[in-house]
Amino acid sequence: MTEVNFSQVLKEKFGFSQFREGQLEILESLSKQQDTLAILPTGSGKSLIYQMYGFTSNQRVLIVTPLLSLIQDQIGRLQLLGEKKVTELSSRQTLPEQERVLNNLQKFQFIFTSPETLQKDNVRQALKTVGIGLLVIDEAHCIVQWGKSFRPDYLKLGEVRKYLGKPTTLMLTATASKKTRAGILKYMNLDSGNVNEFITSVDRPNIYLGFKIFDPSESKLDYLLELLPTLPSGGIIYFSSRKAANQVSDLISNQLGLRVAPYHAGMSNYERHQIQSQFANNRLDLICATSAFGMGIDKDNIRYVVHFHMPGDIESYVQEIGRAGRDGQPSAAIMLYQLGDEKVPSLLNNFSIPSEEMIDQYFEGNNQGSSDRNLVQFYQQNGLKADQIKNLFQQQHLQKKDELAEMLHLVNEKGCHRQYLLQHFDQEFNQHDDNCCGGMEHLPTFPKNENADSKVFKMIDWQEKINSLFN
Repeated sequence: MTEVNFSQVLKEKFGFSQFREGQLEILESLSKQQDTLAILPTGSGKSLIYQMYGFTSNQRVLIVTPLLSLIQDQIGRLQLLGEKKVTELSSRQTLPEQERVLNNLQKFQFIFTSPETLQKDNVRQALKTVGIGLLVIDEAHCIVQWGKSFRPDYLKLGEVRKYLGKPTTLMLTATASKKTRAGILKYMNLDSGNVNEFITSVDRPNIYLGFKIFDPSESKLDYLLELLPTLPSGGIIYFSSRKAANQVSDLISNQLGLRVAPYHAGMSNYERHQIQSQFANNRLDLICATSAFGMGIDKDNIRYVVHFHMPGDIESYVQEIGRAGRDGQPSAAIMLYQLGDEKVPSLLNNFSIPSEEMIDQYFEGNNQGSSDRNLVQFYQQNGLKADQIKNLFQQQHLQKKDELAEMLHLVNEKGCHRQYLLQHFDQEFNQHDDNCCGGMEHLPTFPKNENADSKVFKMIDWQEKINSLFN
């Protein structure tokens, strides 16, 4: 790749006068065909890196993302930059639509897809034929966090990379501990000694870390309904289940009159896209989301994130609170915890690991499809026997228990929550003050959202609005 004036391209193509932390260094690494793992905060401009690489190198860029909503968002952003040579290969497409893209793949420079789509022989063959200059794994922590449970095709991305001729690879995520970073490289079949790592701090000083611990006799829901009217427009509440997200969304709408909608995998792509658009344009005050789909929400001025249910590990917590305050303004992450809340992530952890009985059935020839069986198949194809696979999953189970214990420690920390959080990532902590973390009495003074309506508003029925737009 010839020498490029990246700063000039940044100004002329993107309209920015200077790079954000890490962007230029990562671009220079990629321009030397160096595989790169980058840990950059949410909202730090990760997508600009591979966009600029594509524009300046004229090489084809393949971007693997975990959610369809992320694919739609990134395609839209490239189109706003005037890029027409962008497409997707995903489950959103009908077979004829996908065939048309595959037959014309040489016309596209930016191709977005998912780990599951990359398991199709015709897709891999077409990508190999046209050639990939840069392979991007967006939200790369999903390789470790999701690949070992309900999306085992993430563990096969290393094989896909090899099949495509080992193109230069960029792995992007906002949070990854040392152990997670090692796992990403392991499953991508990359040697850490040959990978450039750019690691920025996970600390977001503008986000106050608030923790509220409830007695068994207290109601978290009642507290939430009292809290929300005191918060500005622009929030996310995380739940562990679709049912809870739906129910609490209805309660907030009916009792508080706030403009609210649920956002989770049980909704159609069409519904989620419309809700995301309304939220981004300040026509919804908050959304009630499951954690996996909170990742698809793109809005700079989210003022608060509430965890109604706790996540199962610190890395997930940091990922989720990272949705707030991307504009740099004062924001809050609020954890509502009651003794026993840890049972939900504990159960989810148990369900995410194949049972010994299922492993025995698999090796006895009962190989009917499921994510569990696909996961066992992955390890079996990599030379592991039944007992070795059982031992591996037992180790994973113990690791998840340890991660949950660390999350509980963070919630119940008597000292500085932020200091404990940063220690998890082997990062330095400066100084504690009232704006850092603690109880609910030190929530920040939020900036006024000039685009938001008054707190007295007519509730929008989002379902009705969708129908009015398209009927």
